[in-house]
Amino acid sequence: MRRLLCLLALWPVLSFAATPLGVVTIADAGATLIRAATRQPLAEGQRVAAEDIVSTGSARHVRLELNDGVVIDLGPATQLQLQPRLTGEAARRGARLYLLQGWAKLAAPAAPAGGRAPLLATVAADLPSAGRGTVVSIEGDAIAVFAESGAATLVERRPGGGVVTLKEGHFYGRAGAAPGEVSATPRSGFIQRVPRPFLDTLPPRAAQFKGKEPASTAGVALVYADVQPWIDAEPALRGGFVPRWRALARAGEFRAALERTLPAHPEWDRVLHPERYLPRPASSPAPSPLPPNGTRSDVYR
Repeated sequence: MRRLLCLLALWPVLSFAATPLGVVTIADAGATLIRAATRQPLAEGQRVAAEDIVSTGSARHVRLELNDGVVIDLGPATQLQLQPRLTGEAARRGARLYLLQGWAKLAAPAAPAGGRAPLLATVAADLPSAGRGTVVSIEGDAIAVFAESGAATLVERRPGGGVVTLKEGHFYGRAGAAPGEVSATPRSGFIQRVPRPFLDTLPPRAAQFKGKEPASTAGVALVYADVQPWIDAEPALRGGFVPRWRALARAGEFRAALERTLPAHPEWDRVLHPERYLPRPASSPAPSPLPPNGTRSDVYR
């Protein structure tokens, strides 16, 4: 087991063959990158790939610049995954980015072509397009979207939800299953909570890191607290983590934590208790009934 965990920790160094989707161009201290089953500090110039998770923690500002020109600024206490592995019906629509919690500011050079996955998905709404600057906040089951520069489109994820187009300067807010509200100006409380780095207009920086990448840093094996919010996320999202972190479930701390809160992530029951899912043995055939005389001719054969 110790050897397996060591190999997992070395995964970013031993093999990273995934095609990079973009580069980290701003990374304040405190941000981390979760890749495969490891965690490592996030660094400027680092390439990011599908299924990577960026956790900003105490960092005030992180910026990702994708190869197709999309720019994502992240605020503190934010968790974002690139190209998540969605399961069930959600796998059909997919997502280029998934914001689990916190603050993101998106700038897209153009609306994606028809049929492409949403630019950003959340538990409350999907954003097919984000204009030149759209700020999104996810806190629990509450979402707020501000079309700061250019129009933005969102698709509500609730019973009876629809498509909402926000004009430049308009604001959308919703909590839980209640209908969303659109207003011509953002709520005062929202403006007060927007991360200060979002108020600055910074030019793209990806060209500064072309052909450059920070020295490889061996990651450390994940502990349960690193990924608990993802393991307990919506079903379509959390199902994709079972094959990814299956090996960690054999370790004491990780397994014990999964067991304690199993109702929040029932898909892990098959990993923790595979014996419950073994095929049942075929039932033995019932003996044929005795004839009226109480004896059976095949008894002594």
